[in-house]
Amino acid sequence: MKRGLRQQKRRPFVWWALVALLVGLTACRPGELLRPERKLSFETLERNDTYSAEEGYGGLEPQVIRIAEPGEIGQLEGLISQEALGQLAGLDFQQSFALLLLRGRQANTGYATLIEQVARRDDQLVIYAQFWEPSGYYEVQPEATSPYHLIKVRRDETVAQITDVVLRSQMVTPTPPFR
Repeated sequence: MKRGLRQQKRRPFVWWALVALLVGLTACRPGELLRPERKLSFETLERNDTYSAEEGYGGLEPQVIRIAEPGEIGQLEGLISQEALGQLAGLDFQQSFALLLLRGRQANTGYATLIEQVARRDDQLVIYAQFWEPSGYYEVQPEATSPYHLIKVRRDETVAQITDVVLRSQMVTPTPPFR
């Protein structure tokens, strides 16, 4: 009799433990627990938050472009500065490839684009980025911009197998410094 009573007292605990486990698993993105990421080192070639919107990327949604060989540089004409195009022309594509994160047309200054991390997950290249929004505490100019961040990533034998580029971004609004 005592044994049956003890089992009945444990049932709610087991039930809540299972519920907590299921809630925790559903909070993760599908398959994320099974697919570890490997961080890739990168170097900034150019980050430009005030590039002219007349020339730059006119889209309204962010876009990531992977530049894996010299023949792909021409598609970036007008999207980035001549200096950045020159740096890409000098890039050793046997050792590295480039990633360009385009923010899209912004109505005024004060927007920034920053790649924080690049990682490899299975056949995906995952780009973690911050998109800074202007704060009411800082002055902005009424000129349209097309912010971007151009980086080079060291190539290894596994990067050739990447078939998909995924952007994971977050909006950030700077706060004024404490006085």
